[in-house]
Amino acid sequence: MLTVRARRGDGSLDLDLTLAEGIALLADPSALIWIDIDEESIEEIDAVSAALSLNELTVEDLKHRGQRGKLETFDGYTVLVMHGVGYDSAAPSLDEHELDAIIGPNWVLTGRDPHLAALLPGRDLDLRLASMLAKDAGYLLYAITDRVVDSLFPVLDKMLDDVDDVEDRVILGGGQELLERIFAMKRNGVTLRKLISPHLEIFGRFTTPAYGIVSSEHMIYFRDVHDHIIRVFEIVDSYRELMTGALEVHLSTVNNQLSDVMKRLTVLTAMFLPLTFITGAFGMNMVESPVWTDPAFWIIGGCMAAVAAGQWFYFRAKRWA
Repeated sequence: MLTVRARRGDGSLDLDLTLAEGIALLADPSALIWIDIDEESIEEIDAVSAALSLNELTVEDLKHRGQRGKLETFDGYTVLVMHGVGYDSAAPSLDEHELDAIIGPNWVLTGRDPHLAALLPGRDLDLRLASMLAKDAGYLLYAITDRVVDSLFPVLDKMLDDVDDVEDRVILGGGQELLERIFAMKRNGVTLRKLISPHLEIFGRFTTPAYGIVSSEHMIYFRDVHDHIIRVFEIVDSYRELMTGALEVHLSTVNNQLSDVMKRLTVLTAMFLPLTFITGAFGMNMVESPVWTDPAFWIIGGCMAAVAAGQWFYFRAKRWA
């Protein structure tokens, strides 16, 4: 789907333009145009690219997802690639949602994953369009990136809630299913860190006057986005440390359970050793085995029971059983 929104030079908003109408507005330097394309609109990318005179490398990036976060400057525009994420707590799995944002003198083109929640059409976005389009292209880019970065925090909250749940289950003990969930959550932490890491450098460049990507009046806004990225990065690192700790506790719990089982088996083995000796000694060194009516049978049986009981109480006193 392709959506064209614009603020005209007189301040009026048009939120449902055709591509041709949006391109026509480019001639007005006081207007601001936002063209939004999701990846299901591949056939429309060529028309937009031709109208905006985009480099073939930029067009290739728009058509194919899977780019690493980056910031590139071309003749007449700048390309930003960043990522949002979606999270399914049940799996648990992390979905990568790429955003390619291209900023020109009085226009912004966004090519995005259709599931990128921060830019999905809806009431929340509609309420903010007036303020997003109120200034220039630099401010619009800030507003877009700020929404994408802020959308990471609810995802992180869900992931941390899952960590709390796993920690509770680890203390109570868990089996193979819990171990698989821990490894899946650790992979999510690695994936998220990999996606977020480039953003630190990218938004650091936005706040550096030497690069001249945005005007000085907008740098303070991008500094706020950069601060949010740092917070996200710190939370992701904390998440990874918590998952590593949960895995260590789980493995320690499993080892303790195994040690407890081995201890009980050792106690049982130790209890049967003297009984085996008694039965072996009397069985091999008596001409006739005592029968039920023979007092020797009951004496030997009583000795065996006494030895077993004595061992049991001794092991209990030592807290070995």
